[in-house]
Amino acid sequence: MKKSSTVVLLCTLILSAAGLARAGGVPDSQGTAGTDSSPPWEKGVDVDLKDPDRVAAGEMTFQSTCADYCHGREPALFINRDDLDPVQAFKTIYEGGKGATPMPPWGGILTDDEIWELVAYIKYLGTTE
Repeated sequence: MKKSSTVVLLCTLILSAAGLARAGGVPDSQGTAGTDSSPPWEKGVDVDLKDPDRVAAGEMTFQSTCADYCHGREPALFINRDDLDPVQAFKTIYEGGKGATPMPPWGGILTDDEIWELVAYIKYLGTTE
């Protein structure tokens, strides 16, 4: 196994264990505690992605997880990209790269609100140069 694959696998296992410990057990099939079985992104954007508190919270989560392990502190993938679809961004964070990239799924580790905070921060980065 390549060193980078080993690091991604290790990070995924650590973050998964942390999420399960925080959630108090194994999440249901959708990675949420609710009884609604539809994926959360099918509800559309139901939060204010321009709320400064939401953006700041998303930045804190991004810097402590996404930046440290994969994307870096100044992720060119998101900077100056105002074309990012927030629903698609949520879905990608929730489900992971699904083999197209080594990104692990964060649904079940992060709450839906935390994922929306990440989306808010990513959308904010899209307005920066």
